Amino acid sequence: MSEPGNIALQTTNLVVGFKQDKLEHVLFEPLSLALRQGELVCFMGSNGVGKTTLIKTLAGIQPSLSGTVTTHDAVALVLTDKISGTWMTVRDLVTYGRYPYLNWWLSLTSEDHLIIENAIRHVHLQLIADKQLNQLSDGQLQMAMIARALAQNTGILLLDEPTAHLDLNNRVEIMNLLRMLARETGKTILVATHELDLALQTADKIWLATPDRKIVEGIPEDLVLNGTFDDVFNLKGFDLKTGKITHTPYRKISVQLEGTGAEYLWTKNALERSGYEVTAHASTSIHILMDDNSTAWNLVRNHASSQYNSLHDLLNELKR
Repeated sequence: MSEPGNIALQTTNLVVGFKQDKLEHVLFEPLSLALRQGELVCFMGSNGVGKTTLIKTLAGIQPSLSGTVTTHDAVALVLTDKISGTWMTVRDLVTYGRYPYLNWWLSLTSEDHLIIENAIRHVHLQLIADKQLNQLSDGQLQMAMIARALAQNTGILLLDEPTAHLDLNNRVEIMNLLRMLARETGKTILVATHELDLALQTADKIWLATPDRKIVEGIPEDLVLNGTFDDVFNLKGFDLKTGKITHTPYRKISVQLEGTGAEYLWTKNALERSGYEVTAHASTSIHILMDDNSTAWNLVRNHASSQYNSLHDLLNELKR
């Protein structure tokens, strides 16, 4: 397992944007940023801020308005473009990652075959390697696209919204995969994403695009605690410091809760979601009872005690 190391990509006074009708449209003002080997960086910002344009500029497929991008390793790019030729297999798609290295006869060497199979293995696609692309789920297809980029055998991997339109399970799987690749293979990975909750839990660093055309960088926890995320996203009804939606205790009833672990957290969530305020001192109290096989909730109010085997039943009793 590797730790972030030497600089793999850096920008110097990079101005990102595009020209239209001889006018320059600046999306990001001079950027001096760096990506390090073995580092997973999540690039975030509001819709339309220019994340895709910056990714393409770093990859060298779109010119900058000024400034430089210096890479100390080769770059592979994964975009969200639709794939044509869906009759090809997963292995065929991954093989395309080797084409820039092939001779005029497009013949694969034993080393090419090894790299292709390693890419398939890293992304855990062995069981579907011979399936046609039109037989895959969206999540499997995205994993195959990542495997194709891995087959290019580059040190830097740039991805634009790789989890877009996927369900939660596939989003988690892809972000965990990218984290594993950075740790175990030492690749430098930059991901443009909207997955705030996953980015906070997987990224080594965040690049956060601000409304004034700058990028603030830092580790996720610092950007949460210093309020930078709140300033950029103007989160409404969501407390980023706790990771929870803000609930209003509309019942005007306080409840004391005793317990530990996941059972305590989800019981507290159920109470607050249902309009109760959880406090340290209240006449009504709930004690979570746990053994190896079951969980129960003991409710004490008005000097009477009763026990329930589900939160549903507990909440129903509280509402009476």
